[in-house]
Amino acid sequence: MGTSLSAVCYLWIIALVCLCLRFDSVIANSNGAPTASCTSMSPDHDGGSPSNDPCPFETVPSQVEMFSNESLTLTIQTKLSSSKTFKGFLIMGFDSVTDVVIGTFRTDLSQGQSQPIRCYDTYDTAATHRSATGKNSVTIEWIPPIDFDGVVVFKTTFVEAKLTYWIKELSQQVKITRSDATPTTTIDPQSTTEQPVIPDVYEGCGISKGCAAAPAGCVGSRDCSMLTTYKRVDDNHLQLEVYGQISGDEYVAVGFSTDREMGVDSVVECANYRNKLGAYQSYNTPEKSNLRVESQLPGFNMTLAAFSDGFIYCNVLHPISYTMNNVAFDLSQPHYLLMATGPTGDYNIQEHNEEEISSSSVVLTNALCIMYFKEASRVLKQLHGSFMVIAWLMAASAGVLMPRYMKKTWVGKQFMKKDLWFVFHQGLMVLAWCLTVVGFIIIFVDVGGWVSESVSENPHPLIGCITTVLAFIQPFMALMRPLPDAPNRYIFNWAHMLVGYSAHILAITCIFLAVEMDEAELPYETYWILTAHICCYVGAHLILTYLARRDYSAADFTLKSDGSRDAQGSKLRQGILAGYVCIIIGLGVAVIAFIAGA
Repeated sequence: MGTSLSAVCYLWIIALVCLCLRFDSVIANSNGAPTASCTSMSPDHDGGSPSNDPCPFETVPSQVEMFSNESLTLTIQTKLSSSKTFKGFLIMGFDSVTDVVIGTFRTDLSQGQSQPIRCYDTYDTAATHRSATGKNSVTIEWIPPIDFDGVVVFKTTFVEAKLTYWIKELSQQVKITRSDATPTTTIDPQSTTEQPVIPDVYEGCGISKGCAAAPAGCVGSRDCSMLTTYKRVDDNHLQLEVYGQISGDEYVAVGFSTDREMGVDSVVECANYRNKLGAYQSYNTPEKSNLRVESQLPGFNMTLAAFSDGFIYCNVLHPISYTMNNVAFDLSQPHYLLMATGPTGDYNIQEHNEEEISSSSVVLTNALCIMYFKEASRVLKQLHGSFMVIAWLMAASAGVLMPRYMKKTWVGKQFMKKDLWFVFHQGLMVLAWCLTVVGFIIIFVDVGGWVSESVSENPHPLIGCITTVLAFIQPFMALMRPLPDAPNRYIFNWAHMLVGYSAHILAITCIFLAVEMDEAELPYETYWILTAHICCYVGAHLILTYLARRDYSAADFTLKSDGSRDAQGSKLRQGILAGYVCIIIGLGVAVIAFIAGA
């Protein structure tokens, strides 16, 4: 019985660890705060709220009095009394009287730690991080309006971890005296020159070049919201066209992926920032952030960039084989196309507003077809998740109770010459085994085989494989079990129990980890349902263990020797089991409903 309690405790502890890992993982957007955060200055993390603890970080101005024609150095840093680091930040300057955002920021890009962003339709009115690495100190420069006279205060949001952040932490006030200098007016040379015209991007689609577009059928009607074209021009280069509808400082980008998932992808951006058009190369990291390549690769050359009537267009010469971020790319091999559009800054693109993924891979060097982006069916992913929930949250969670607590229940009642408790145990565990194996095969079919991922970033696939292996060998171990009175029977009992509990623990852990995955698209409330399941599971074990020990102590010799009757407390055990089964079925159905609605 002690072994059972130990296994339950391990399951409970690992589930809590999963929650802690989920809650404490970093959520700072790797490329900086999005412009949508400007108004609230909040990271808007699911289930999170600002910390009530004293903030261990501060914003320190280099001086507390200055003239409006000077600049101010701000140091965003960890307080001397703390050793913590911050992963992300967002800072703006405010008029202390009107609480209106004023001034602009200038950052040192060579540090790779900060960047200005556009808030309230004004460029550089805020500054944020460029990466989610831990920081002790970041220095930025702030420039007040040339005609400002008053007091400014800086508000900073600090992000330490996923659910650990502080909003609008105030700096020391800075008094600004208006100077006598007058601003100068400059003329954008681009506004005085004739802009290039977008060529007919639809001409030749499916004949002389391959085209991938959205929405479906838009090439024929010439009204695509996003379109990329490709054709081979020589042995070493492709000609790519990137075209799409934008508004203001936005981008349209195409990525080349081997697995339909964002991460370790080569990207071509076509971006408009402050009426400056450009095509750039960038890289999607395994952490699903985007980093622009500072020095364009050999063979990459923008031949044309144009903007007209809300549409942006870039024509680039692109190498077929190249290395980016120490990753080798060969576009003569099959790749999935990823297209996205969203806001951009001066130095990198931000999180997309719209994304399209090709349903099949394409060889860019020889495929001259018309392909439309469409979301791949989620049915297989939903079946995988549903089968695993039924297998482990329902069947296995009920089945493991039978041999531990129900052997002295339903005494004398058999089905096919087997005790009823064993029939229930065997039936539930066979159901769990079948659903696990089928679910395992389904997800491999859906993703096209094993997909190499960092275990530290996504341990779900590896833990899932280990769980499946442990579950798979269980029935074969059972087939080889020795007779009840065999001298080595205890070895089988221990091995069967340890493998079974290990599979169950890992399966529940795996389900917790799945909620965090982008592909699952599950709501935050799923965590509470899973936590309720764990509480119910642990509670059932504790209550049944208590009853078993109590009844064992109270039982007399006659009852113990009488194998024709149920042990004392049988009806109570059956009632607890029935209630437990109803609860775990209800919780499992709730999780499946979330999966089906994702």
